[in-house]
Amino acid sequence: MPEAMSDTTPALIRSLHDPACYDHAAGPVRAIETHISHVLLTGEFAYKIKKPLNLGFLDFS
Repeated sequence: MPEAMSDTTPALIRSLHDPACYDHAAGPVRAIETHISHVLLTGEFAYKIKKPLNLGFLDFS
């Protein structure tokens, strides 16, 4: 698990850091965290998971 992840990181995001959980060949997984999402880069594929947020102008809760 990368150093930047903490106990508050959702279990889904923690599990997606394991290349073995993908059906395709995935090398090292690179994670990028934005204000509203988690982006996981797995070689030729990228996965974007939106965070449950309510910022007034964005309601993903």
